[in-house]
Amino acid sequence: MKNMKKTLLMVITGIAALASCGGNAPQEKTAEAPAADTVAVVQVRDSFPDDKWMIENKQKEGVTEIDGIQYRVITEGTGKKPNRRSRVKLNFDTRLTNGKVVESHWGKDVMELPVSKVIPGLQNALRLMPVGSTWEIYIPWDLAYGEEGAKNIPPHSALIFKVKLLDIVM
Repeated sequence: MKNMKKTLLMVITGIAALASCGGNAPQEKTAEAPAADTVAVVQVRDSFPDDKWMIENKQKEGVTEIDGIQYRVITEGTGKKPNRRSRVKLNFDTRLTNGKVVESHWGKDVMELPVSKVIPGLQNALRLMPVGSTWEIYIPWDLAYGEEGAKNIPPHSALIFKVKLLDIVM
């Protein structure tokens, strides 16, 4: 993540330096092109296979995108929604975009954990879920384990979580 940010900063700085070399000559107004820094971000973000997967996934029926994550509601609960300070009980499994299961606590273990201690993308999703909901949640790599990855999760991996939010403990 640091290298990507550093590269992006260098690209933006270079573009700004080039733009400032235009002198005082009046500039003609033309149709505006996308900002150079926007183009650079798109090029960087499209450089990993899971970025393309996320772009394609959000086109699927029933998939909603908000707060940097995507999700599909399997069952909508009617309970309260947790906040960042909440502890929750849930069942979940975690898969890579190729379908490989990385961790599963579905149907056998009830996990109790603080919302603030899970990866950022899952924090975003849990705060949107009413208790009693079951969602499939799609988290881009930069809101998951980033450039470093984690045990059984390669760097730049988007993750798919199936989560059933059972209760808010506190």
